[in-house]
Amino acid sequence: MSIEFLSEEERAVVKAEQIRAFFSETNDQNLAGALVLSLLVYVVHDGIPDWTWQPALLALYVVTLVRAWQVWRYRRAPGSRSTREWGRSQAIGGGLAGVCWGLANTAMLAHLPTESQLVILTVITVAASSNASEGFSYMPPSRAYIVASIGPPTVWLLTVGDRLHTILALMLLVFLPMTIWQARKRNQIFIEAQQLRFRNEAMAKELTTQRDVAEQAYHAKARFLAAASHDLRQPMQALSIFHELLRHEAQTPRGAELLTHARQSAEAMNALLDALLDVSKLDANVIKADCRPFPVQTVLAEMAREFMPIAEHQGIRLRVMPCSAQIVSDPALLGQVLRNLLSNAIRYTPAGRVLLGCRRRQDRLLIGVFDTGIGIAHEEQAAIFSEFYQAGNKARDRQQGIGLGLSIVERVARLLDHPLSLRSEPGRGSCFAVSAPLTTAPDPAATPLSKPEPAPSAGNLKGRRILMIDDEEAIRTGMHALLQGWGCEVTTAGSVAEALARIERGQATIDAVISDMGLSGPGNGIDAIEALRKRYGAHLPALLVSGDTSQAALRAAREANLLMLHKPIKPARLRAALSEVIALNRDEDRRSGQAAVTAPARAGD
Repeated sequence: MSIEFLSEEERAVVKAEQIRAFFSETNDQNLAGALVLSLLVYVVHDGIPDWTWQPALLALYVVTLVRAWQVWRYRRAPGSRSTREWGRSQAIGGGLAGVCWGLANTAMLAHLPTESQLVILTVITVAASSNASEGFSYMPPSRAYIVASIGPPTVWLLTVGDRLHTILALMLLVFLPMTIWQARKRNQIFIEAQQLRFRNEAMAKELTTQRDVAEQAYHAKARFLAAASHDLRQPMQALSIFHELLRHEAQTPRGAELLTHARQSAEAMNALLDALLDVSKLDANVIKADCRPFPVQTVLAEMAREFMPIAEHQGIRLRVMPCSAQIVSDPALLGQVLRNLLSNAIRYTPAGRVLLGCRRRQDRLLIGVFDTGIGIAHEEQAAIFSEFYQAGNKARDRQQGIGLGLSIVERVARLLDHPLSLRSEPGRGSCFAVSAPLTTAPDPAATPLSKPEPAPSAGNLKGRRILMIDDEEAIRTGMHALLQGWGCEVTTAGSVAEALARIERGQATIDAVISDMGLSGPGNGIDAIEALRKRYGAHLPALLVSGDTSQAALRAAREANLLMLHKPIKPARLRAALSEVIALNRDEDRRSGQAAVTAPARAGD
């Protein structure tokens, strides 16, 4: 049975391993062979001529020393000769050792009685079996020894002519191929084991390479997402600002209509950008789930506040059923799932009802969104979780969404390990549900939901001195005009250094600062705000804006205790946030002042 190799490299590696294993064990067998033949001669040499054993034994000593010297050389410098040359030298040595054994024993057999002949034949067969057992890793040396040591005695036994010697010869003729066959079987097992080892090592190396490639691709994708998130949002921010500025300019009815369409297109582009980035982040494992115990009612209440006005505007009856259960999940990611499901339910329910409710299922809570909308055909229910697939929207009407909401839902549910289910019938409605694990021990330290973004407010900003830092000239220009329109006195800068230089020269006295997170030159928006607060006080109102939606940026803003808004920011949201931080820091100043006034009085007491 031949052994197939997948490549010449595999053949070479396996052959080298055979030689290495053989040389690691053959020296003991080599020396033992010379010793055993010497003891055998010592036992039976009385009464037989010296020429029958002496030349062969001396030749065996020489062969043994040469083979031992070759083993010593191999162990010191295995690369000094090729694998083939090392193997051939040992095969020749094994054959010569077998010839010495065969000639000496055959010559002695002719001068010994039957009892001594049986002793010699027993020793020959044991030595052959031992050689086959110890030398199975590389067959040629042991095979040459076995044939050369057993062949001559077998021939002599056949020439004697009596029944006993003939039977003994036939036994040796059976023993010879059986011994070689058994050794070959072990040799094949050894080779197959080496092949498996080589292939496993090659597979492990390939997997390591693929892992390294995947990690490089992951980091490249993360870098791309960070760049795309920032660089694509920058022009969208400028576009949003200029649309707002145009809205307050004198316009013809036709111009107002065109501006409305332009703003709607920009908002649709922004929604598409957000969805694409969310899908990419989920696929790249950039988003990590922060699961913790919290009351599910916090998420339900937020969904009610957010979607009740939308449903009412569309003429849909939305009902959110209260629930007292505690679950283990990521509140922000679970909210993202429910937002997408509710948005779809309202969009695809021309008239009727939408229900958000919960139901206990053993140790899990089923959170479902039910609607009486158009429903989904059974054959389309698997496809709707694919990107850009929309049931019943072959014309790609953008008013029906962009087809990424359910794809995001499926990915986020998988990330949270919340099984997602769907039941739907065309014309009767649909039910999407996620299953979250229940718990009875809420985490008292956990904040159930992230801080909501400030609602639009018409706070009075007239006369406020605002420093705006952004490295995009278009955004600085637009923000300057926008803030001036709100009655603010505005100073703009493109970097931390420029902002600090203007303050040092007395060109800027500020009541609040708005800074981009990523700025050109050394330092970022957080560094700029910290530097300004050292000059104007720790309670200087500050607002951080960024196109970077990574967890690292969010964590940095949270650690600096700064409110951060993500570009593109609607002007109304920006104004509300700016009014909020000014009011918040004014309250901090007031509390600090009261503490300073009451401290001496307490000391006097």
